[in-house]
Amino acid sequence: MHTVAATARQVAQAAPHLADDVAAARTQVDRLAAGLDALAGGASRLQGGTTAAVQGAKDLNGGLYRLASGARQLDSGLGDLADGGHRLATGLTSLGDGATRLADGLATGAGKIPGYDPDTAAERAGVLGDPVALNRQTEHPAGTYGAGFAPYFLGLALWVGAMISYMVLRPLTRRHLVSGARPWRAALAGWLPALLIGVVQATALFLVVRFALGLRPVSPWAMYAFLGLTAVAFTALIQWFGARLGPAGRLVALAVLMLQLTSSGGTYPIETTPGFLQAVHPFLPMTYVVSGLRHLINGGPGGTVVTGALVLAGFAAAAFALTCLAAWRGRRLTPAKLHPDLVM
Repeated sequence: MHTVAATARQVAQAAPHLADDVAAARTQVDRLAAGLDALAGGASRLQGGTTAAVQGAKDLNGGLYRLASGARQLDSGLGDLADGGHRLATGLTSLGDGATRLADGLATGAGKIPGYDPDTAAERAGVLGDPVALNRQTEHPAGTYGAGFAPYFLGLALWVGAMISYMVLRPLTRRHLVSGARPWRAALAGWLPALLIGVVQATALFLVVRFALGLRPVSPWAMYAFLGLTAVAFTALIQWFGARLGPAGRLVALAVLMLQLTSSGGTYPIETTPGFLQAVHPFLPMTYVVSGLRHLINGGPGGTVVTGALVLAGFAAAAFALTCLAAWRGRRLTPAKLHPDLVM
């Protein structure tokens, strides 16, 4: 009871000041609420600043990475710059050496320029008047103009001689054809008279050009043998023309002669003739006659002569074989053979 009474007295004593205390407490509470609001605003601003600081830290990290990459690129570029500077220094050194050599060369060339003194005036005039000198080397030259053309006209004479022989003689006589003789005997019988005449012609040609015209062949006996082989080949060819074609064979022999005269290279080098003549040049016998006789008259490698002899022998053998074939076919008599349309 005493405690309650004491408490009541304290309450009674404090009651007059209770309103003021409540008002003061309310004021403190208001200030606390305002502080709490300010604290909440500061916390919000602190959160925004913290977020901006995090983003700035990220940007700073990216910038530092780019800065490191740029620093590496800068270091590589500085290395290239150092290498380029070294090469530039080396090039400048070479340029300086070249300039020195150029200066020395110009000085040497200036010293070699001839003067205009009277002693060298004639020499300078000769150089200006004839600046190019021809260095000509001729192997196995022909002694005279006639010696150069002799192979051409010797071949021509033997071909014409064979043509004239078969204007008089028959390539194949009918008596041998109908006698039952073997074809080679009939062909040989028509060839031997013309061959004998051809050898006589070759002998006469050799004697005339050697002793009457004064031709001095390097190999006279080989030349004579080559002329005889030429007569063998030419008579065999013209006999085959006549045996195969009859009177028309004479026209063919004349046409072949014209072709050989332009394609044998006897007058001008074959390289200066039209393409057609160059194409048929290796396939005609007079080509090898002209080249072989040139080497035998004026000198030169013996291979050309051997090649020409083999080719002429091949022409003779082939022509004789074809004449034998024509003789075998000619055993049969026909009205055209008994009464030919063309007689020459």
